[in-house]
Amino acid sequence: MSRRSRRIRRRKKRNIVFLLVIIGIISAIVAVNGLAREKQKNTNENTDISQNENIQNTNEPNEPNEPEPIEDVTITLSATGDIMFHPSQIDGAYDKLSNSYDFRKSFKYVKNIFEDADIAIANFEGTTAGDEVYAYQGYPLFNAPDEVLDAIKEAGIDILSTANNHSLDTRKAGIIRTVEEINNRGMDNIGTYVSKPESRVLIKDVKGIKLGFISYTEMVNGLESVISPEDLDKMVNIIDEEKLIEDINYAKEQNVDVIVAYFHWGNEYARIQNERQEALADMLFKEGVDIILGSHPHVVQPSKTIDYEGEKKFIIYSMGNFISNQRIETLTPYGVTNPQYTEDGVIINIEIEKKGETGEVSIKNIEYIPLWVYKGTGENGNTEHVVYPIMDYIENEDLNYYKDRMNRSYNDTMSQMDVE
Repeated sequence: MSRRSRRIRRRKKRNIVFLLVIIGIISAIVAVNGLAREKQKNTNENTDISQNENIQNTNEPNEPNEPEPIEDVTITLSATGDIMFHPSQIDGAYDKLSNSYDFRKSFKYVKNIFEDADIAIANFEGTTAGDEVYAYQGYPLFNAPDEVLDAIKEAGIDILSTANNHSLDTRKAGIIRTVEEINNRGMDNIGTYVSKPESRVLIKDVKGIKLGFISYTEMVNGLESVISPEDLDKMVNIIDEEKLIEDINYAKEQNVDVIVAYFHWGNEYARIQNERQEALADMLFKEGVDIILGSHPHVVQPSKTIDYEGEKKFIIYSMGNFISNQRIETLTPYGVTNPQYTEDGVIINIEIEKKGETGEVSIKNIEYIPLWVYKGTGENGNTEHVVYPIMDYIENEDLNYYKDRMNRSYNDTMSQMDVE
């Protein structure tokens, strides 16, 4: 073979090898690209599956979350009548050794009733003006030691109505100090004020039920002139229809659930309400008051539950004396007819319910607890006055001598109550 032939052969051989290398490289590139495309495809498929699953999961209905049921709320409002301190009560509570007063025993046997209530109210008939200007005294110008308020507070009473015919017994200074001493002990008062209030309505939220309280008196024993007309207008609530409607409308604007009116009205020692009381009660119910609590006559007057335009409303024209020295022995010499009724009083427990789902509020139940005031000699030889819930103590041997008197009191009080 010639040299030229060998060169041509080697050149062909190199060309074939080069071609095979190129083909190999191309094949490798194709294979790598194929693997990459397959991997991307798989990745995309997995992503699509994941996204579809998410979409499917998103579209699946969620389990409905059941709202928490709103529970019904029930509260008890306790109310009672006139708290008065005459000289025999003040003297009987005095301790010479400590030069102090202690009135707690007077409330000892009713304390649990007020404490069991969610809110309790009474009428404080008199003043606590201190003893620098006025002596501690009873009728006709009541002024009691501050310790009476300690006993009232400890008994579980939360609100004191202070609009009554004895509000001005110790004049302007007496009003101011009485309100301050009540408030200093953590109690509220309604009906008299240190200065012109932003509102005459006391609003209390009790377990989610809003109560609006107002208090007015029919008279101040002719003592209007002892303070200026301006001070009288802003410091003492004397019954005025325009003011009453203003207060009721304010309470409605504040979305109160129940409006409670505490009124000092009527004729002393009369066991039946008069026409003025009835007319004013009709007006109050018409304007939106739900509960009317009466005081001043010093005897128990009738109670009544009324269906007023589909709503249950309640009134007691007078709750009588909670505690005083008015009784047969002290009033007979003054010619008071049937003075035994002044020993009688009552605690009214009013059960109020608010429906959780609808917010509807209603009076559910009324309980009457007749009271009788005992007067006797205590262990230290002092005269003591003690309030007894009659049915809890009528069989008490220590009170056996008074059993007939307590029975009379119970029957006469319950005869005035609206019970089925």
